[in-house]
Amino acid sequence: MKTVKLALVALVLASITSCGSGEGTAVQVSVSSNIKWTVPSKGISCYSNKTGLENNTTPEKDVTEAYFAIPTVSFQIGDKTKDTYISLIKIMYTPPNGSAQECAFADENLAALKASWWSSTNKVAYFPAGTADNAAITDCSIKCGGISVDIANFTASGTVKIYGYQVDPNDPEAQEGFVSTTYFTYGTQF
Repeated sequence: MKTVKLALVALVLASITSCGSGEGTAVQVSVSSNIKWTVPSKGISCYSNKTGLENNTTPEKDVTEAYFAIPTVSFQIGDKTKDTYISLIKIMYTPPNGSAQECAFADENLAALKASWWSSTNKVAYFPAGTADNAAITDCSIKCGGISVDIANFTASGTVKIYGYQVDPNDPEAQEGFVSTTYFTYGTQF
């Protein structure tokens, strides 16, 4: 089944790059507002927390020091008659005097961002046709780490890109890829 999932992701990404980005048309994305302050310690990802709970073990601190958190990602689905699948969430940021960094969420790391995705068969990140806007939101904070905290009191911006596709439930062959982008601000106040 994992091979099928990887093949689907590759197919979607290939269709997105070959047919244009479709940026901002099928699904709009936004992140919770306010500055994302950098936390000067290691953090626990949604995936580590959920696997720890399932295995009755202490979650591992798997987010490198220092990190920021994006509390929620909201999806505004344009065509609610289609199933909407999220394949990848990519966060890109460049700290002051640093190099470009990114953290990406796919497969189980992506599914861990929302309880219904995590509990679904094969841990698939998707919104079924008819999902209300208030239900199209993650419920676990995205954490991205490895930020140098040598610079006090800085703010910087970052980019969130969502890659996915929509499927007509009455015609599974009718798939349309999309890429949606939004921005956020993060920083320190040490």
